[in-house]
Amino acid sequence: MKRWLGRIGIALGALLVGAAVLVALDVRSQLPDRDTPRIPGLGAPVEVRFDARGIPTVRARTLADALRVEGYLQARDRLFQMELARRVAGGELSELVGPVALPLDRRQRTLGFAHVAEDAVRLAPPDLRDSAEAEAEGVNAFIASHPGRWGLEFQLLGLQPRPWTPADSVRVLLLMHQQLSESWEEDLMSASLATLSPARRDFLTPEVSTDDVLILPDAAPPPPPSTSALLTAGAPPAGPLPPAESPGPLELLGVPLEPGERGAPPDVGSNAWVVAGAHTSSGKPILANDPHLGFNIPGTWYPVRIELVDAAGAVQRWVQGVSLPGIPGLVIFQNEHLAIGFTNVGTDVQDLYREPEIGQRVEQIRVKGAPTETLTVSLGRHGPMVRPGLALAWAALDPTTLRAPVADLMLATDWTSLNRAADGFLGPGQNVLYADAQGHIGWRVTGVLPLRPAGDDGRTPIDGSTTAHDWTGYLPQDRMPRVLDPSSGRIVSANQRGIGTSSGLRWLSSWAAPTRARRIQELLAGERIDGRQVRAMQLDTVGLLQREVMQRLTPLLDPGLAKAFAGWDGRADADSRLFRAAEEIHRRAYEAIVAAALQGAGLPAGEFHWYDNDPTLLAALRATPEAWKKAGLGDRDAVLGAAVRGVTLDGTWGEHNRLAVKHPFGRGGGLLAWIFNPPRPPLSGCARCVRVATPGFGQSMRFVVDFADPDATTLVLALGTSGHLGSPHRTDQMRDWLEGDPDGQRTRLHAPPEGAPLVFAP
Repeated sequence: MKRWLGRIGIALGALLVGAAVLVALDVRSQLPDRDTPRIPGLGAPVEVRFDARGIPTVRARTLADALRVEGYLQARDRLFQMELARRVAGGELSELVGPVALPLDRRQRTLGFAHVAEDAVRLAPPDLRDSAEAEAEGVNAFIASHPGRWGLEFQLLGLQPRPWTPADSVRVLLLMHQQLSESWEEDLMSASLATLSPARRDFLTPEVSTDDVLILPDAAPPPPPSTSALLTAGAPPAGPLPPAESPGPLELLGVPLEPGERGAPPDVGSNAWVVAGAHTSSGKPILANDPHLGFNIPGTWYPVRIELVDAAGAVQRWVQGVSLPGIPGLVIFQNEHLAIGFTNVGTDVQDLYREPEIGQRVEQIRVKGAPTETLTVSLGRHGPMVRPGLALAWAALDPTTLRAPVADLMLATDWTSLNRAADGFLGPGQNVLYADAQGHIGWRVTGVLPLRPAGDDGRTPIDGSTTAHDWTGYLPQDRMPRVLDPSSGRIVSANQRGIGTSSGLRWLSSWAAPTRARRIQELLAGERIDGRQVRAMQLDTVGLLQREVMQRLTPLLDPGLAKAFAGWDGRADADSRLFRAAEEIHRRAYEAIVAAALQGAGLPAGEFHWYDNDPTLLAALRATPEAWKKAGLGDRDAVLGAAVRGVTLDGTWGEHNRLAVKHPFGRGGGLLAWIFNPPRPPLSGCARCVRVATPGFGQSMRFVVDFADPDATTLVLALGTSGHLGSPHRTDQMRDWLEGDPDGQRTRLHAPPEGAPLVFAP
């Protein structure tokens, strides 16, 4: 028996080895090759060189040719990501995976992105349509020249991609709108607070705080903090941290549309800052940007450098940065004259209207393994009905706002030309941080601001039965807030309320708490700042919020725990036991305060969420027991003491805060998760640290431009450039993303090429 069992074991082992070899060969056959098929429309030869991280440099005679080859390269590395994006946007995922995707498909079909995208292409200016068509020509050249070799995911699904169209690029843009500006469900939640007093509603949903970090200041007199009407008396804010020491060497398919867990920040956010040469060691400005988005594999961004050359091959213009796969051009970039970074404004561009149905739209949803589903979408005067009797007005459903003037942006040469191009970028709304080689720094807002009638704040559903509450258009672009060369020599944008009342506008937005912006301000307070310091700042793990929470609540803690926190600096390092306890205490304290404030609202505390919730927590912690009682919140020490009782130093922060990136095939766990999902290292940082790092979202990339040496610009992704399983560039940037690259040598964006170039002939 043992002999037979041994033989069976050997036979099974041989079969497994054989299967593994076949799988490995199959994976290898799907990796990018060195083919250079003819791309329609190409006017001259285009050369592509790759560096050690697989980042391409495209050398072309014209930008149109560069965009064609960029489309080819995006498809070469990221076609499955692009396929999922257009299907998710259009509500076509059930055709791939079956009924499990029907809820998402119904939601997307209700919004009607596919129809809006087609209308947007039809109405687009010729230059924008030409850019989208150039992208499509490159993508389709890859699809046509690689039958059956589009990527392992296509092979496993038995899927043949249809040709890419300019409307597909608009679909990808619409997904960014959805991720960065969807707020109508917050309007429903706000409506549920109607039974509360205005003071209590403002306390729970603050817009203004004592800690705001404004870019454009408030006019005098400044607006009072939103929490002040409820808690009129309180302790002063906590003092600042000691000055930061000069940093030394550091030792250190999923589309994010589903709402996050209660209490978690949404999958949006970013840090960006610029420092004028008066405060840098070189006398030249520095720009830094790290967008915070949901983690996916592959990641959101595709890095690329474009060089426009003359007939002799000499570089005339260049631009480098990151693109969005499926969209032509670069989004965040540097050229020889200037650099820009983005953070989300969160402008409220959605309103719900109570109104009757005036029409219908019928959608046919194909479902794998099941009959086609017919979905009837009710339409109101202002848009599709997202709930019975509630129509959604959304700027993104207006096809005239779906514009991305990539050529004009990338080829801008100064503040004036950059603003002229940015006037045409109508959404999603962004803070644009700017620096140039001449020493200027600046900031402006892009996108659209709906012009609402007086008295309408867009925060709850309104009557749509007449035109009394209709938008009257959008704010003219020449009135978009902007600042050039502020006297401070520093501009910080971390999604906080940056637009003060001196703008003459009430800027309705989903602001983030000012916590990250405050910490960045502290880090930038010194002089003679250099690129090495800025790269270290992007990895800063101090949680100002958690630090103050522990200072305020120390008297209510167990004496042993309170002693452990004496002198704590608030760092969220992966090996910290203190930060894990502090984050638990922060969560419990906020939930207890919300529960106390929601009494009588009819809304369970577990269903309440508000993005900018730090001012609520801090106002409550800073308030005196007498102020609590006067506000009707109860006995301060009793409420908070009960909430934090029982917290212990149990485990490290990194054990709780592990990277959890899931490939679409690995979301179900098991063997597929082991094959397709990347590693799960412990993460330093937190949701409110400068280094935003949670299991599901955080710094999608880090970008630093020091005009002292424009060729030394650094850029690092969370994972890597390629989306292909088995590619050496799938996760090769993770180490530098985790540990940092102090000298900026490994993450240099303009790096030497490796190997022979690819040459695309016309």
